[in-house]
Amino acid sequence: MNPSEAKAARAAVFDRSAATYEQVGPRFFGPFGHLLVERARIRPGDRILDVGCGRGHVLFPAAEATGPGGSVVGIDLAPAMVSLTAEAAADLPHVTVALGDAAAPDFPDDEFDLILAGLVIFFLPEPDQALLEYRRLLRPGGRLAFSTFGRRDPVFEQAVKTLGSFVAPRPGGNPPERPADRFRDRASHLDLLADWSGIEITEHTLETRFTGQQQWWEWIQSHGVRRIVELLPADRLREAKAAAFEVMEAARTTDGDLAIRTELRVTTAHP
Repeated sequence: MNPSEAKAARAAVFDRSAATYEQVGPRFFGPFGHLLVERARIRPGDRILDVGCGRGHVLFPAAEATGPGGSVVGIDLAPAMVSLTAEAAADLPHVTVALGDAAAPDFPDDEFDLILAGLVIFFLPEPDQALLEYRRLLRPGGRLAFSTFGRRDPVFEQAVKTLGSFVAPRPGGNPPERPADRFRDRASHLDLLADWSGIEITEHTLETRFTGQQQWWEWIQSHGVRRIVELLPADRLREAKAAAFEVMEAARTTDGDLAIRTELRVTTAHP
């Protein structure tokens, strides 16, 4: 697929996930959103743009932090995400949710004090070009705050790779793309922000617990991993699921839950 087709396909996956995104099983994206907002040091009255807002795991904490004297605009490429998040924000007059591309937000120059991107940057086909757009949109003294995944839980990673091994090979024999792998280390962040200043990078680890295998299975289909599940051949779905469950048994705790630990990297910078 060319970049445009890949973007449309990714948006479609999240559109199909919208109804269950952060609505199934334990809270996962919510705690990460709060951490990003905390590190962004939002001031009351800030005008904020949240790119790739999804179901609002960054948007709503940001709206609370800036208060009614500020404003928060959330944009997302997935229509269902936009519709559901706009409905949830209906009683917040300082919050607007609309269709929009995180890679090329369509707003005037110097429009925002802060741009937030929660677990979005690695999805963008040309993140360096997106950062040029963000620079244009920020007012003097404005800032950028974004989050990416750091080290992922090795058991969870192996379970996802196991599922991927059942997917028919793509042309050229490549496995399904894992966009989050693009910015796994600190060096990749510093390279991306070579022309920015005041760069701060912090790392946080959160634990997520599942009551059992079935809850974990429902949860992985509520976000981006859904794409891998959808690519599984129907005649091998049961086998793939059983193989992934076998891997996830290594995450079993003494009290019977499944626990995974995920590292979040939060980066803040000034143009």
